[in-house]
Amino acid sequence: MPVDRIDWAFETNRVRGRLVAEGDVDLYVELYADASVMRHIAEALSEDAAADMFAKALRHNANPAARARYWHLSHQRTGQTLGLAALVRDAVVPTRGELGLMLLPQAQHTGAGIQSLEGVVEGALSQRWRLGMDEVTGRHAAGNIGAARLVEHLGFEPFDIATPGSVGWRMTADAWRARLASR
Repeated sequence: MPVDRIDWAFETNRVRGRLVAEGDVDLYVELYADASVMRHIAEALSEDAAADMFAKALRHNANPAARARYWHLSHQRTGQTLGLAALVRDAVVPTRGELGLMLLPQAQHTGAGIQSLEGVVEGALSQRWRLGMDEVTGRHAAGNIGAARLVEHLGFEPFDIATPGSVGWRMTADAWRARLASR
């Protein structure tokens, strides 16, 4: 199947993910401009800078050859917006992708993060999305205990990264398949 015909959507028991679309600009700006959401990621952006980043995300999602994909996350049953997820192919190691997740404050500590990452990891490592990835990674600020618990729960393994003050995690396709088989 050509990459431009791939269904990038995913569903878990509680979360539905679809590629971000034009109508998601307010969510994108809300998350990236909120200092409390950004405190473990980076400095909050201005609304204009966040809107510019959103335009880039739309361009990536529209380009079949792009290195990145961005998802709008919503609750499976209620349709309530939960946040955003991202997967960016490593420019040096193209079989590796880096995960990103930003949840609205009301969606944090609800299990939505686990379900969201499960959906993205499954699509990336099962080859459903034909990305040729055999590893996904993530990173978070060393003090972000919630993010650490999330990736530990999913079975990610820690690894050293060159970003000071950050902790790195990885999941290989083999480890993901073994995790699914042991359920």
